[in-house]
Amino acid sequence: MKSIFLVNAFSGRGHLDSYARLYSRALLELGYRVTLLAETDGGTADYLSRNAPELTQSFSFASFEALRRFDGAPCPSRGDLNLVQRTRLIWNEEGPSGIISGVARISIRQMSALVPHGFRLQVARAQRAIARGLLATRLAKRLGLPSYFDIGRIPFQHFVHYVEKAAAFPPASAPDLVFFLYLDLMAEQERKISALDGPGGAPWAGILFHPRRHRSDSADAEGYFRSGNARGGIFLVPAISAYAEALPHLKFAMAPDVADLELPQAPSELAAEIRRRANGRTLVLQIGSITAHKGISTLVDVIRAADPDRFFFAIIGEVYWGTFGPDKGAIHAFLGSPPENVFFSSGYIPDERSYNSLIAASDIVYAVYKDFSSSSNSLTKASGFGRPILVAEDSLMGERVRAFRIGAAAPEGDARAVLAELTDLAQRAGSDFAFASYQKSYSLEELKSVLAAAVPAWLERRPAAVTTTPAGGVQRHPAQPVDRRTRNLGLQQPAEFNKENG
Repeated sequence: MKSIFLVNAFSGRGHLDSYARLYSRALLELGYRVTLLAETDGGTADYLSRNAPELTQSFSFASFEALRRFDGAPCPSRGDLNLVQRTRLIWNEEGPSGIISGVARISIRQMSALVPHGFRLQVARAQRAIARGLLATRLAKRLGLPSYFDIGRIPFQHFVHYVEKAAAFPPASAPDLVFFLYLDLMAEQERKISALDGPGGAPWAGILFHPRRHRSDSADAEGYFRSGNARGGIFLVPAISAYAEALPHLKFAMAPDVADLELPQAPSELAAEIRRRANGRTLVLQIGSITAHKGISTLVDVIRAADPDRFFFAIIGEVYWGTFGPDKGAIHAFLGSPPENVFFSSGYIPDERSYNSLIAASDIVYAVYKDFSSSSNSLTKASGFGRPILVAEDSLMGERVRAFRIGAAAPEGDARAVLAELTDLAQRAGSDFAFASYQKSYSLEELKSVLAAAVPAWLERRPAAVTTTPAGGVQRHPAQPVDRRTRNLGLQQPAEFNKENG
């Protein structure tokens, strides 16, 4: 039985943990042994116990915290270090360039606090434009400075240590493949990806939610694909051809944006509350992270224009006030004292079944996002519970909604047009929509079909390693055989390692 380690750098973030649960289940059902590495298991063990108990014997979970303490050779979290320790760690991992970029970030952050918000936004745009240019120069590459895309990203080194340590625990063994669930968070600079190709390094792949070449064919592919142990990745958007052209030695696949559709035995208290408050009116739900790109400013205008006797709006999710710019004051005032036909609740919904209960309680899901070109599993959630969804017209989400007839699309920023589409959706019968067709195409079975083809290719392929020359060119040379030996440390498994499995 082949062993796959799933590395989740973004656990404990509400319904985003569903990817850990669903990819674990899909791989287990395909006959692989799965070890999940994360801060928390995101309810994966409990989910498998409820839905596929026969698979739990092939699943294990290793917490980062337990692995950091294992065998007296910790992989410390940077947040736990003092200034001197953190500086030493950055120097060892990233060299002088890491120190320079860190000092620059702190200085910019301190200066920004003294500048008015509106002006700060203009300065930030200018900074980004200048940074892109300067960090792409030959001089910056020769000095080893981080690329623009590396600022704030996570080095791979700690995760490689976690994999090595987890491999020493029975029943785990050295992984045949490491799969990163959130490549978007990971660093690209050569020094920060070198650990992937060190002794004991395993072949790896992962999900890239926002592939750069999807937005522009002329963009460089993400730097970590230069790793000799890279095998490819999964996209949720149509980007395979752009990456196959740039990286023909790697295997890429497009997977359905699956969603966990499990419901609680009874509606959650919050779901029951919004249904009661709606009192027969059409309940329009905006759920998830509340940020500027979710089109909240337009939604506020829609609410003000809507008939309060006909529509009830629920806005539920963690609010990121810093994203709203000059609109922050008006939105804060509106949500702080909403009208009678609006229910607002701030904060993460950690339980996926409660999250789903809210969607099932709604009549229409609102997702008219602003400048958003990627996938969203809100489409899968809405169609899974038979709820029409309203999205932005000129977007990938708009294309999918029209193609599958699961809702409607409206121009982003046009409150009048949005309200007209909401009114039309509220009048349409359920038989007008093709929810079942969408669910079939974006199901767990469809994900398994994609993985059934991709994983064997990742396991078997030995692509040419790709490295960058000092002048910025590319060299390819045959990949060296991977040494997967791990040292048996002869220690008892810590109780924390697998406690979520009971």
